[in-house]
Amino acid sequence: MNARIECLILELRDRLGIPFKPEKELAKLDIQKGQIILDFGCGIGSFALPVARMVGEKGKVYALDKQPFAIKKVKEKGQKEGLDNIETVLSDGDTGLPDRSIDVVLFYGVLPEIEDKEAALKELHRLLNPNGYLSSRYCFRMKKQRLLRIVESTGLYSLREQKGHILNFVPR
Repeated sequence: MNARIECLILELRDRLGIPFKPEKELAKLDIQKGQIILDFGCGIGSFALPVARMVGEKGKVYALDKQPFAIKKVKEKGQKEGLDNIETVLSDGDTGLPDRSIDVVLFYGVLPEIEDKEAALKELHRLLNPNGYLSSRYCFRMKKQRLLRIVESTGLYSLREQKGHILNFVPR
């Protein structure tokens, strides 16, 4: 799908809250002030911006996406809201971040688009600190059982909990 059309669809979803509102989904997580979050496949910042407010000035959010247009939107929105704790990363997978540097990885809606799913999950595993977790959300594009099968087949994660459509995995 064209990146600009996809961004328009996400903007409408965020405004209308159909089928969900990102802020309500994030409220289900145990996000704390000062945490370091990676929004892998951030799109237009639907989750990156609200989570940046949640972690506060002492926290940090890395917003990674492969689409330059999406990265531009996140930067613009973050500046408009005065969020200085967001750092954008233009990449299709390699984060360039240090080992065990992330508390929570938001991995929402991007898994169906990733060709080498195992490589991406290995990279995210490398980033998670021992008490961190990978948070993924299943939807019409990736049903729960398929998401579970893909993530658990790597042998790198165990399912910690389910909160609605959100599945949180801890690193093994």
